[in-house]
Amino acid sequence: MLDRFTIHFNPFNGAEVTIEQLSIGLSDIETLLDDLRRQNKALVWVTLPIAHAHLVPLLTRAGFVFHLCTEQALTLICRLQPNAYAPFSPTHTAGVGTLVQRENGDVLLVRERIMNGVGLKLPGGYIDMGEQVLHAAEREVFEETGIQATFTDIVGFVTKYPHQYEKGNFFIVCRLKPSTFEINVQDTDEIDFACWVNPETFINDETSSRFHRHIVAHCLNTLGLKTADYEFEPYPPGDKEMFLL
Repeated sequence: MLDRFTIHFNPFNGAEVTIEQLSIGLSDIETLLDDLRRQNKALVWVTLPIAHAHLVPLLTRAGFVFHLCTEQALTLICRLQPNAYAPFSPTHTAGVGTLVQRENGDVLLVRERIMNGVGLKLPGGYIDMGEQVLHAAEREVFEETGIQATFTDIVGFVTKYPHQYEKGNFFIVCRLKPSTFEINVQDTDEIDFACWVNPETFINDETSSRFHRHIVAHCLNTLGLKTADYEFEPYPPGDKEMFLL
């Protein structure tokens, strides 16, 4: 009966279960959980692709609760031991703001369409799933301005709570060095206008974002955190970054 599941044991004394056969019943799930209890496992994860959403009622009847959700998959967990710790439930979203300055001192700024034609702000946006900070910063600059720029360091870090969906938010301010200078907005659905502006002009422009003007005023000449070479542990696999002074 257990051959209907593939099980991967992780460092958190947990079992990550993939359901291989969809013709399962409540007794199959209960047998699986009993077997894992005998192995003294604390927690079980099951991730269902959206095509298998019909199995959700079966799993909740067996004691699973919702844990993580994306557009295409739902992860449920079952605690086999009281108060078992379930890591990786996201508490924050993450975004980048970008500080791009050319040799004459001008900084790169944008106006989003939702700003209704008034004011400017730094380019930036959310970090995509699995995306590194430096790649997100470079991508956002190109999408919003058409400028090719290379990440150099992190110069600021902001936290907000609550933000969206009752989560917190990490906002990472990245400095980038441009290699092109001609504005050519790629994401015209979001961005109305982009330009190079003298930083003092921007800082004193009360029609622009007070938050972003404060960042420019304090971060133009600061030391930043740079990427550091470090050999991370192999589990879990994936992209990892370290930033140090």
